[in-house]
Amino acid sequence: MIARIRSADAPDPYREGGYVLRVLSAPGRVTGQPHAWPIAVVQLLGQRYICAPNRRRDWVRNLLAAGWCTVEGDDPARRTATLSEDDAAAQAVAAYLGALGRASTMWPFPSDAPAATIREHLTEIAVFRLTPES
Repeated sequence: MIARIRSADAPDPYREGGYVLRVLSAPGRVTGQPHAWPIAVVQLLGQRYICAPNRRRDWVRNLLAAGWCTVEGDDPARRTATLSEDDAAAQAVAAYLGALGRASTMWPFPSDAPAATIREHLTEIAVFRLTPES
């Protein structure tokens, strides 16, 4: 997947309420060496978010430890990654699942769950707001 994303002539443009695929990198929490992974980046109300169905994934734990990542194809590429547990985070997950266009059983709620239901699970899942570093 990483090779496919990187081989595109240009990265897909962000779309409000939708997502694009990007390659993110963050330092490993043990080695400090960069680790890359493919992920959907959601744009909602001009903010960018990445989401995970649980907080036990290695990339989530690395991002929690580092507090920043690089997003290939973005300018600037380096972003502060802030764990978000607010209404906007729940809406970002709802937007992602709605744009996905298919059901996903990886989440602790149905794919068509409203943001209010998703909000009840924000301490189990991970939603990061990505903001450009100055």
